[in-house]
Amino acid sequence: MTASIPTSLSTEHLIAALYGLLDETFDNVRGCFLDRGTSLFETLAAISAEKASIPVGGRCSASSRRDS
Repeated sequence: MTASIPTSLSTEHLIAALYGLLDETFDNVRGCFLDRGTSLFETLAAISAEKASIPVGGRCSASSRRDS
């Protein structure tokens, strides 16, 4: 007996799967591909605005930044 592979994918199923992956990436880690505490928002929460504004890599300059 061989496993059959579906030849079609419903739009609703695809959207739900993509939503789940994006949700994990940015906010709610469920272990699909990230470890606990490593979502984007959790990672950025530990960084101050002052620290995040430090140029890195030698390609950033004050002239390329805009103050709002």
